[in-house]
Amino acid sequence: MLKSFADKFTLYIKENSYITNPEDIEKINYSLQIILNETFKIVILLILFSIIGKLNYFLFSLAILLSTRTFSGGYHSNSTLSCLFSTTIFFLCTSILAPLVPKFNIEVYYILAVISITTFLLKSPCKNKLRPTKNKKRILHFKIISTCLTSFWMIILLFFIHNSSYVNCGFLTILIQLPQLIYLKREGI
Repeated sequence: MLKSFADKFTLYIKENSYITNPEDIEKINYSLQIILNETFKIVILLILFSIIGKLNYFLFSLAILLSTRTFSGGYHSNSTLSCLFSTTIFFLCTSILAPLVPKFNIEVYYILAVISITTFLLKSPCKNKLRPTKNKKRILHFKIISTCLTSFWMIILLFFIHNSSYVNCGFLTILIQLPQLIYLKREGI
């Protein structure tokens, strides 16, 4: 349904603007599909986490995920519903399970931070079959931004947040991305 709406809107743009290049039209359509799918998903998740009373953790985890994953890439589902399902599972883990975990020794968090930053530095960005990036300068740009953002969040989590529930929520948000970076870097999914 969202794809057909994006297709109709893209056709309207094509017929009522000076954009005629098929490649540009395809980019517009892809962008519209992403915007519609993400909006749909976020609205559903906002409602769900409001109902279960974990909206603050969800929003915190979402802020970390959006800022890091935008530049590092990750797993992409084949349909809107499977994406909604996997995203819901992701946020249930970060927003419900992670806050229940007791606080670890600070050394554990430091080790996890080093592993996370190193993985982002070495493995991001992931290849994406739908939107391949071939420009080496752009790939390096994404790598630097994703690594800097991960470092930023690690500093925030280690030195500025004293509530262990939020620290665990933030760390798990980043840690769940690591297997995706390692596996998808190789496979290009």
